[in-house]
Amino acid sequence: MKAKIFTFFLLLIGQMALNGQDEHFSQFFAIPIHMNPALTGAYDGTYRMTAIYRDQWNSALESPYKTFAAGGDTRLDFDFGRLQTDDHFGLGLFFVSDRVSEFQASTNKISGYMSYHKKFGDRTPSYLGAGFKFGVIQRNINYDNINFQDQFNQIDDFDQPTSEVLPPNNIGAFDVSLGLNYYVKMQSGTRYYVGLAAHHLTQPNISYFNRLQNPNPALDLSQTLPSKYVFHVSMDQELKYRLHLQPRLIYQTQADYKQIDFGSNIEYTFKSQQSSLILGMWLTGIDDLDGFHVENITPLVGIRQGQFIFGFSYDVHLRDPFDATFGLNTFEFSIRFSGEYEESGAFCPTF
Repeated sequence: MKAKIFTFFLLLIGQMALNGQDEHFSQFFAIPIHMNPALTGAYDGTYRMTAIYRDQWNSALESPYKTFAAGGDTRLDFDFGRLQTDDHFGLGLFFVSDRVSEFQASTNKISGYMSYHKKFGDRTPSYLGAGFKFGVIQRNINYDNINFQDQFNQIDDFDQPTSEVLPPNNIGAFDVSLGLNYYVKMQSGTRYYVGLAAHHLTQPNISYFNRLQNPNPALDLSQTLPSKYVFHVSMDQELKYRLHLQPRLIYQTQADYKQIDFGSNIEYTFKSQQSSLILGMWLTGIDDLDGFHVENITPLVGIRQGQFIFGFSYDVHLRDPFDATFGLNTFEFSIRFSGEYEESGAFCPTF
């Protein structure tokens, strides 16, 4: 019972603190279109498939937060009869599921993506991309696994009926996002990437109570998902033969909360040219009602084998308000595959 109450308390704290915020992935560049729709179709190849799994607070909760995302995008060359350029389109489809098993509470999102990438220059090639995302957000919860105060029988169980007015436990809302991304490859071979995205422009109402008649007009039962703005910048520099430095930074702001993730990967390519080892270290800073603080430190290990990339990361949570035995730590695993490889400048960063 104590573990169940502890889990529900964390769920409530998360809902209040996040105020309808989005799911978070530490390996943000492993799923680039989720970060910025302008990165749809921005890669070497014809199609790309990605999946990522996040297991959050598994050592502290009996029923931890579990987040799964999967999808793919394809690159379409701009080729219409005599009109042929190096520009291209991108189309994508992505699914995200965020779930707390203890109460069977989940948020599911399915989104379609479109983008266009305009090429500038030949000697110093660059691309300017613009992307659009349209999707549906679906939320549901099982009330059978939740107890209310008036259900307690004053002895040993919550087996009494409740007078709580429970709204429909399955709702949906429409969602729209926009993004821009710029890539340039210098003559030295160093690549620079910078992008900006605006998510939830429709600010969808994700409250379970939005279909109920409000008995008190003075009480606001809505729960709009605030717009989120994302800025990211990265670089890929060859230090020497087969060794690359890949610093990355992403800044996100949503309502009163701000987050910055920064760090770097180092990729070493083996002599066969078919395999690489990627090592990284990242810091996550949060600016919330408690002020700015460093939230996580995240080591990362990646393996590139042919057209596959595997990523493993582990968030070491530096602040633990519940003093959990093993900490509120998080594990992530990702896999990505790009098909029909064509060398075009690698204008989308990895991880």
